[in-house]
Amino acid sequence: MHALIATDGSAVSTDAAKKGLALLKPDQLTLLTVADTSVADDSGAGGMEGNLLTPEESDAARKSILKASTADLDEAVSALDLDPAKIDSRIVEGSSGQMIIHVADEVNADVIVVGSHGHGFLSRVLIGSVSEYVVRHTQRPVMVIRHDSE
Repeated sequence: MHALIATDGSAVSTDAAKKGLALLKPDQLTLLTVADTSVADDSGAGGMEGNLLTPEESDAARKSILKASTADLDEAVSALDLDPAKIDSRIVEGSSGQMIIHVADEVNADVIVVGSHGHGFLSRVLIGSVSEYVVRHTQRPVMVIRHDSE
């Protein structure tokens, strides 16, 4: 079984990864971190104000986000006590939900594992949920592991 586990360095995603690994015992694993570099976009405010960031500032912001994402992925590998040589670790840029589905399709994962904060309906409607997006937009099985906040 090939599992794709999405992680962002948070306690929620680390907990989900640990539980997913224990339950599924996959023989192939892709560990994925999605870096949202859209905040480094220097496309401007949409008016006559001009760009919000200089090209240099935009590039520095993007590199900083990617560096933090690399650290998050390294921490996840360490927290899960995984041999880095035996897993496919990936960092991709884009929208979290869309990229999780894209990479799962690319690697032909049998299952996607994501964590959930366990927020209620209103929070999901107002702020959205990556796990909710993945469940609704993929044809692959998704294991959503709710975080135990205690």
